[in-house]
Amino acid sequence: MAALGPPLKFLPKDLEPSELEAYRHDYQAFRAGHYLGAHGEIEGLQLRAQHAASQASPNGSDGAYFSEPERGSTPPRVGKLVDDHDHRHGKNKESVWRAIELWGRGTQSPVMGFWTWISDETASRPDESQLPRVPRSHLLEVARVPLRLEKILAFGFLLCLDILLHELSFTPLQVLFALPRAAAHAIFGKMVSPISVTQKCDVIRLSLLIANVFLQSVFFSNSWVYHYLRGESFLKLYVFFNMLELFERWLRSVGVDLFDLLAASCRQGPVELLPKYLLALAYCFVHSSMHMLRVLLLTVAINTSSSAVFLIIVTNNFGEIKSTVFKRYEVKSLFPILTSDIVERFYLALDIIFVLLRLAASERRGLSSGMQITSWLLLLVGIEFGTDWVKFCLIMKFSELPVAVLESYQQVLIADILVCRMRPTGSRGEDSAPCMPFRGIQSFSHVLARRIGFSGLPLSTLVILHLPIQGSPHWLWALLAAIFGFAKVLLSIVLLGAAARRRGSISRGLELFGKIKAL
Repeated sequence: MAALGPPLKFLPKDLEPSELEAYRHDYQAFRAGHYLGAHGEIEGLQLRAQHAASQASPNGSDGAYFSEPERGSTPPRVGKLVDDHDHRHGKNKESVWRAIELWGRGTQSPVMGFWTWISDETASRPDESQLPRVPRSHLLEVARVPLRLEKILAFGFLLCLDILLHELSFTPLQVLFALPRAAAHAIFGKMVSPISVTQKCDVIRLSLLIANVFLQSVFFSNSWVYHYLRGESFLKLYVFFNMLELFERWLRSVGVDLFDLLAASCRQGPVELLPKYLLALAYCFVHSSMHMLRVLLLTVAINTSSSAVFLIIVTNNFGEIKSTVFKRYEVKSLFPILTSDIVERFYLALDIIFVLLRLAASERRGLSSGMQITSWLLLLVGIEFGTDWVKFCLIMKFSELPVAVLESYQQVLIADILVCRMRPTGSRGEDSAPCMPFRGIQSFSHVLARRIGFSGLPLSTLVILHLPIQGSPHWLWALLAAIFGFAKVLLSIVLLGAAARRRGSISRGLELFGKIKAL
């Protein structure tokens, strides 16, 4: 290849001779048929312009790490993060291909001596100008996961508590108001309007709750199951505990669908409604029984101070990590795992309360020291928290998801709180609110239960069975009802107020509103 002449006078003085030489060789290769195409040439110009802009920015090298939305107070939306990630990988591919082509032409592989090659291999050709191009480590995102995770788990915990309190307070109150109208409609016919669809759903739910409490108290023997679990071997308990957790997750998903089917059929006749009602009652009995087994298993662990049962819990949590983290998740597929952890953490809190109530009512205690009981329970809680943190940190690391995804999930739950309470605002009574299944059919709390996959009726059964109401005076029943009602009102005010304050900053959550749900 012939040597080229000196550069023209009108070229910029800050243009490096090596860049000009590379461009000349590229042009000669283009004329010879070995071209990269216009896209590769423009890409190189864009990279040089971006590099110059980053050097001139007041933030120094930060301009190469962060985009403008990341410097401001508003984080980027989830979809934009994924698009930018794909665009950066496309640009990097073009740059690598261009560098390899330069190697093939000899511009990057000059002839050198052996000692020069050894010197380059030892010193690695340091170039501080490449520092602005160093990609930002994803570990900085992973370090923010535990705090962000605890915020949404705590918010979901309050939603589960709101659902449970509604089942124990507002549902009986709604039925109490609905029964006189239902009786008057049955007597006077069309002269009295029938009960609303929401009231009928609450009547069905309360009847299921009462029937399930009766079945649990008659057909489930806590004493027999407790002594059976206490006498079994470690291997049997390990298999039993894993099967129990697997089936309970499946029952949660089926239970939400069953209650949806029952609510959609509430205006049907008794013949069409009865099979669905009996199927829902069977589900409530099975789910309540399986959760009672968990409570009795923890009671065995506390009473016997058996490390074997807690070893089962620890190995089960590590098995959960193993089966979850070594997969690649998208924004939609991660939400069911998060909602499952929300429900499981609420289950754990209730299980601890049930165990303490059983120990307080027991005449013979396996552990005489309250400090020992507290240490076992704190160990159980610590294992659950640590498992969630490790699991989501690894998921975020392997899937390269931003921590803003967790914030978007919480915004979806906030949008649920607001949308389910919206009234029709269109002309002639048309509903202009976003589409939300069973809004206006079920109560506000039960509409939210569909999003997180939580069924409150089986848990309400266990709460009633553990309350000290057998043989108690009626004033104690009234006091408990008043406490549940006051707690429900206070919690609803807190949740609705928090959602109303953040209604202007949930735009990213609205993008996922109709796309994500629990299993």
